[in-house]
Amino acid sequence: MKIKKPKLIIGIIFSLLCPELLAQNPFIENKGQFHKNVISKVNLPSGVLFIEKTKMTYAFYDKEKLIERHDKGSVEKINAYSYAVSFLGANQKSISKLNIPSDFYENYFLSSNNYASYVLSYQNHVQKDIYQGIDVLFYTNQDKLKYDFYIKPNADPQQIKIKYEGVQRIEIIEGALHYETTLNKIKEHRPVAYQIIANKKIDVPCFYKLKNKVITFDFPQGYNRNYELVIDPILEFSTYSGSTADNFGYTATYDSYGFLYSGSTVFNIGYPTTIGAYDITYANTSGGTDIAITKYDTTGTQRIYSTYLGGEGDELPHSMIVNNNNELFVFGTTGSSDFPVTPFSYQTTFKGGPPFSPIGIGVSFPQGSDIFVSRISMNGTSLLSSTFLGGTQNDGINNSLKLKFNYADEVRGEIDIDNQNNIYVATCTESIDFPIINGFQQNSNGEQEGCIIKMDNQLSSIIWSSYLGGARDDAIYSLAIDEEDNIYVTGGTNSNNFPVSSNAYLNNYQDSINSDAFITQIKSNGLQILNSSYFGTSYYDQSYFVETGNKGQVYLFGQTKSIGTQLVNNANYFQSDGGQFIAVFSADLASLIRSTVVGTGKGTPDISPTAFLVDVCDKIYIAGWGSNLGGPLSTLNLPITNNPLAHQQTTDGNDFYLMVIDDQLSNILYATYFGGPQSNEHVDGGTSRFDKKGIIYQSVCAGCGGNTDFPIEPNPGAVSATNNSTNCNNAVFKFNFNFPLAIADFNTSLIGCSKTLNFDNLSTSPSQTPIYNWSFGDGQTSSLKNPTHTYSLAGQYVVTLVVNDPGSCNISDTISKTIYILSNSSDTLDDIEKCVDEYKQIGLLPVNNNLINYFWFPSSGLSAIDICNPICDIQSTTNYQLIVTDGSCTDTLFQTIKVIDFELETTQDTTYCNDPILISATSVLPQNNILWSSSIAFTDTLSETNELIVSNPAVYFIKIENQECFQIDSVTIVSENLNILMYGNDTCKGEDVNVGVVNLETSTPIVHYNWKGFSVDSSVIVDSPDSSRWYAVEVINIDSCVLEDSVFITIYPQSNIDSSYLYNEVIYEGEEIILNVETSDQIIWNDFENNNNNQRAFPTEDYCYYFEVVNDFECTVKDSLCVVVLDVFCDEDSIKIPTAFTPNGDNINDTYFITDHTNIVVDFKLEIFNRLGEKVFSSNNINTKWKGTYKNKKLNPQVFDFYLELKCIGEKQLFKKGNISLIR
Repeated sequence: MKIKKPKLIIGIIFSLLCPELLAQNPFIENKGQFHKNVISKVNLPSGVLFIEKTKMTYAFYDKEKLIERHDKGSVEKINAYSYAVSFLGANQKSISKLNIPSDFYENYFLSSNNYASYVLSYQNHVQKDIYQGIDVLFYTNQDKLKYDFYIKPNADPQQIKIKYEGVQRIEIIEGALHYETTLNKIKEHRPVAYQIIANKKIDVPCFYKLKNKVITFDFPQGYNRNYELVIDPILEFSTYSGSTADNFGYTATYDSYGFLYSGSTVFNIGYPTTIGAYDITYANTSGGTDIAITKYDTTGTQRIYSTYLGGEGDELPHSMIVNNNNELFVFGTTGSSDFPVTPFSYQTTFKGGPPFSPIGIGVSFPQGSDIFVSRISMNGTSLLSSTFLGGTQNDGINNSLKLKFNYADEVRGEIDIDNQNNIYVATCTESIDFPIINGFQQNSNGEQEGCIIKMDNQLSSIIWSSYLGGARDDAIYSLAIDEEDNIYVTGGTNSNNFPVSSNAYLNNYQDSINSDAFITQIKSNGLQILNSSYFGTSYYDQSYFVETGNKGQVYLFGQTKSIGTQLVNNANYFQSDGGQFIAVFSADLASLIRSTVVGTGKGTPDISPTAFLVDVCDKIYIAGWGSNLGGPLSTLNLPITNNPLAHQQTTDGNDFYLMVIDDQLSNILYATYFGGPQSNEHVDGGTSRFDKKGIIYQSVCAGCGGNTDFPIEPNPGAVSATNNSTNCNNAVFKFNFNFPLAIADFNTSLIGCSKTLNFDNLSTSPSQTPIYNWSFGDGQTSSLKNPTHTYSLAGQYVVTLVVNDPGSCNISDTISKTIYILSNSSDTLDDIEKCVDEYKQIGLLPVNNNLINYFWFPSSGLSAIDICNPICDIQSTTNYQLIVTDGSCTDTLFQTIKVIDFELETTQDTTYCNDPILISATSVLPQNNILWSSSIAFTDTLSETNELIVSNPAVYFIKIENQECFQIDSVTIVSENLNILMYGNDTCKGEDVNVGVVNLETSTPIVHYNWKGFSVDSSVIVDSPDSSRWYAVEVINIDSCVLEDSVFITIYPQSNIDSSYLYNEVIYEGEEIILNVETSDQIIWNDFENNNNNQRAFPTEDYCYYFEVVNDFECTVKDSLCVVVLDVFCDEDSIKIPTAFTPNGDNINDTYFITDHTNIVVDFKLEIFNRLGEKVFSSNNINTKWKGTYKNKKLNPQVFDFYLELKCIGEKQLFKKGNISLIR
C-alpha cells in the first residue's frame, strides 16, 4: 500500500489591507483586458496587483491627491509608483489555475466591437510547480492577501528566492520584511511556521534571510519534511480615530463580520463623524466629554459610521456589545439630564446624585451620575432605544477607595447579551433606591454595592435586577453567561460578609484591609444565588474578567499582590510573585481546578486588565496595559515569545501586553508587546474584547502629549495614520493570533415566506478545505460550503452546521439556528412552564429582519406585544396567540404558558413560651425538596420534612421546590407574655444612634437583653455606625420566654463641604475679605442676612465667621473662617523713601523708587523737579522706577526736589516733600 505524504507549506502575509478583498472572489481572470503576461489581477487599497507566472507587479497611486483632486479640482498631477517581486529561477512553464469562480461576471470594453465578456473572479490562484516540487497558492484570509508555498516531500525550500525590484529600501526589522516606495511603506509579516502532525500543532522556527534584495527562508532547527508547514500571527489593522479634539479611548467590541466598534470620549468639536450618522454635533456645554462611537470596516481603512452620543454634561462609555441584528449596545455613565433617551424606555428621567469628580479622566458630575444603556442601528443613523438606570445616589461609577487600584478603575463594568437578545449590565451603585425587580437581594447592605440588571432588547423593561454585596464596598467588573443562561459575575469586595455559598471554595474574607476577588453564579431568573465564593489571599486581590470554558469550567483573570506561589495550584507555568492571576474553577465554584500567577515577579501588578478569552480549545488569552500613568504599572521585563516570534519585541514600559497560555497552564503559547516608543499607551477603564476566533479588538488612549508614535497598519491606508489632536487620540487595533481554530457560523433568512433559503457560511478554519456538514432539520443534508435548500413544508426547523478540520485544535465546531417559514397558516409552539413569581421569555428567537412584524393576544402579563420574544409574568396558566407577518405571508402561532403553583399552606403564626410547638406545611404539587431554616437565605437546615418542632420564638422559613420552581413562606412564633417595642433614631453619619427596647408587658419584667454584635445587657445601646444597618436583640423575661426583634436604622450622608477658604487670612484694618464655601448643600451664616456661598466683609478686628451646612436630610456640619486684622501705620516706618541713588550701571541702587514694606498703599503720586522747576519724572504707580533720565537722556549729578502723596488702607494718608541726590 502506497501512502501519500503531506507537504510543507510556507505562508507569506502581505500587509496592505484591502476593502475589495471583502469580496469572496478577489482574483479577476485575464480575457485580454490586461497585458498578455497577466494571469489574474487583485484590487488593493490605492492600487492593484498583477500576478504573472513567475512574477508579481504592484502599482499604487497617491490616494490623498486623488481625493483632493475630486473634492477641490486643484491637483494637476497624481503620483504613482510600481515595483515587482520575482521568483528567481522559477519554472517558466508552471501551470496556472484559478479556483472557485464567482456567481457574477464583468464585461470590459476594449475597442470598437471588441469586448472582454463574461470575465469571472475567483477565490484563489494556484501556480503549479513554480519550483521543482513546489506550488504557490495566492488567496485571502481574514481580508489579508496571502501566498503560501506548498513543498512536496523531499523538495528543497532553498530553491525559493524572491527578488524585490523598484523598492527604495528593504530591511528586516523584528523578523518582518519592511520596504519603501515613494508613496508608501509596506511590511510583509515575519514567517511563523508550524506543522500538523497527528492532528497536533508543532511550532517550527522560520526566519527571513536577506541578501542583495533577495529573500530566502531559514529553518535553524530544521523541520519534518514529511509534513506540511504553515506560517502566521498577524496584526490585522491599527489606526488613530483622526479626531482633532482631545479624544480618550475606553472600550471596543466586534460583530460577526469582524467589524470593530470603538467607544471613546471627546472634549470638543473635531471628532470625525460620517454623513447621516445619528448625531454629528458635540453637545457638551462646558467643554467636558461627549461619547464618540466609530464602526470600522474589517481592514481599518474605512469608517462605516461615526457619531457623537451625549447631552450637555459629561458622559463615559464603559462597555459595548453587538446583537445578532448587528445593532450596537453601549453601557456607560452620564451626568446629563438631557442625555438622549427614547419614549417608552424603562427610565426617561435623570435622577443623578451628589456631585463628584473622578480623578484624572477629565470629567465631573456636578449633578451626580446615572447609568445609561443605548442601542444604535446597524448603519449608525438611528438611536433605536435608550434609557437611564439609577436611583438618587451615584450609579455606575466605582468610587470605592479600597477597590480602585488602576488608573480609571472607576469606569469598569460590562454589558453582555444572550441568545434571546436580552441585555445584561453588571456594575455598581451607591443608591439605596436603585430599581430592584425580582432580585435575590432586594436591599443594599453597604455604601457601594454591586448590581446586575437584565433587560429586554427594547430597553423598555427590567426582567430582573438585584444588588450583590455585603456591609462594605463591592463592585462587579465582568459577567459571563453559561449554556443554561445562568450568570457568573466577578469583581472586588471589601465586605467580610459578602454572600457566599456553603460549598464555596473560600467561605471567608481573606483580607482585613484590602480587597478580595469574588465569583458568584446567579440563576437565570435572578431569584437566587446558585454558588458564590471569595478568591484571594491576605494581600490585595481583584478579579476583572470572567469567562466560561468548553467543559463548563469558570475562568478568572485579575490582579494580585500575593507572595510567592500562594495562588499557584496544579500549574506548571508560573512566575513567583507574579502580579496577575488566572484561576480555573469548577462550575459550582466549590473547587479550584488550577491557577497560576504571571508577570515579572516584582510582587505587584504589571498591567491593568482590558480583555480576556477562553477559546474553543480552552486556550487562555489575556490583554492589558502597563504604564506609569496613575500607578506603578509597567510592561518592562514581561515575558515574550521567540517561537513564534513576538510581533513587537521591545517596550518602553508603557505599552499593551498580549499573552496566550495553554489550557493546562503549562506553557506560554504566544506573548508580545504592542505600542509606541514615546507615549504612555493605556485605556481609560472600559472593556475591550476577543472574539471566538481569538482576535482582539482593543481600544487605546494613544499619542497623549500630541505624539504620533502608535504603530499603524496599514500605513498608508489606515483611517488615520496620525494623531491629529494636541493631546490624546483614541486608537484601535485588531490583532489575530491565528491559532488553528474551527469556528462554525452562518447567516440565512430566519423568518420569511420563501421555502428556498440561501445559507451564507461565515465559518473559519485553518485549512483551505474544511469539511462542511449541513442538516436542514427536515431530514435533508448538504456538504457544500454555501448551500441552497428548498423546504417542502412550512414551519419551524433547526438548521445545524458542523465544520470539520483535522488541522484545528478542536477538530470540529457546531452551530444551530432556528428558522421559521411562513405559509398563511397556523401552528403551535412548544408549551412553556414557569413559576408563579418568575419572569419567563416566550415566543420565537430574535431574527435579523426589520420587515417582520409581530402581534400577541392577549396582552396581559406580557412586557410587549409587538416583539417576537416578550417577557411573561402571568400568574396563572394562559393560552397566547402570536401573529407573525412579513407583509406577504401571515401565520398564527399558539403557545400555552403553564404556571406552576405549589399553593403552599403553612401553620398560622402563633405564640410560645416553654412547651415545644409543631409547625407544618402542605402543597398541592409534589416536590423534590423541603427545607426549614431560621434564615431567609437558608444558610442553616432545621428540617427536611414538612413538619418542624420548635422551642424558641422566632421566624421560621420554609422552602419547597421541584426541578423548575421553588416557593418560600414563613411562620412567626412569638413569646407569650412577652411583647416589646423597639425604637431607634435615624441619624446622620458620624453621629450617635440610640437603640432601645420598651417592654409592653410590664407585669412580666425582662431580665436579659442580648444585642447581636454588642456585649451589652441593657435595654438601650449607643452606637456610631458608618452606614444604615439592622440592630437585633434577643430578650428574656422572668418566665424564661425568649423573643427576638430588630429595627432598621437609616444613616443619612453628612452634608458636604467641598472646601472653605479666605483669599487672605491676615489683612489690614479697612481691607475687604471674601469668604468662600464650596458646597452643593444649603449654607447658613451667623453674620449675614443671605445664605450665599460667597460673602464680603470689612472686619475691624480679629474675627471668626461661623456657618452651618445642611443637606436634604437635615444633617449639619458646622465650621468657621477666621481672619486676623492688623492696624495700619501709614508712615516712614512702613514706607521707605530714599534721598539718593546712583544710576551708574553697576546694578546697585541704579534706580529711584518708593518701597511699601507692608503692602498698605492704595493710592500713590510722586513728582520730581530739577532746580529750574522742570518736572523730570512723575508716576501714579508705586512699582514704577526712575532711572535718572529726562527726555530719554541721562541727567548729570545734581539735587532734585520731590513731592510725595500717599493714601493707605483705612483712608490714612502720608504727604512728604524733600530732596533727592543723583550721584554718578
